[in-house]
Amino acid sequence: MTSEINSIDAVLFDMDGVVVDSMPSHFHTWQSVLHDSGISVSMEDIYRREGMTGIRSVRDIFLDKKAPLPDDEDVQDIMSRKHELFESCNISLFPQIGIILDCLKSRGLKLALVTGSSKRAVRHVLPDDVSCLFDAIITSEDVERGKPDPEPYVTALEALCVSASRSLVIENAPMGIQSAGSAGIKCIALETTLERSWLLSADLVLPDHDSLCEYLCPGIKN
Repeated sequence: MTSEINSIDAVLFDMDGVVVDSMPSHFHTWQSVLHDSGISVSMEDIYRREGMTGIRSVRDIFLDKKAPLPDDEDVQDIMSRKHELFESCNISLFPQIGIILDCLKSRGLKLALVTGSSKRAVRHVLPDDVSCLFDAIITSEDVERGKPDPEPYVTALEALCVSASRSLVIENAPMGIQSAGSAGIKCIALETTLERSWLLSADLVLPDHDSLCEYLCPGIKN
């Protein structure tokens, strides 16, 4: 897949693990609240479910661990405690993201953020001067079916008024890659959280943000 930056109208970014370096914090907070419920999780357990809504993740993990499913009230309690812990974490942007977003905006491309996280989480991790660069922000609260369903990316295309064939998705997790592919959008995957073997359904796998910057903004120093 050669660089197609001159033939697209929009770039759609996943948030966690792509725009913000938040996945280690997500893992440690999930690990803590699930331990309180008698569930032990690995980093891979959390990273491969990235993109799922939190509620679906809880139920999926309990099923995977062959543990009795919590009722709705208990799930909400788990989610509430997880949100509180996560909001005590300091989350940083990946250093190259500002350069990439500014570069794409200067070329007149439309930008969207498409995340399985809540609006509350987006407000916590994304500075105002970064969130304002996105022409659309799609969260778990804006769709009925989260990733891996195509609805989040289809919703973003509609918000931007662009076609799938002239758009590009940046992801880092299998659920998001599947969502983008089902929406008919080419996808670049970054190895920020999972090894390449998990990401091979993407159209292109890049090792890091430096490679992404070189691909999207050739000639720009990062």
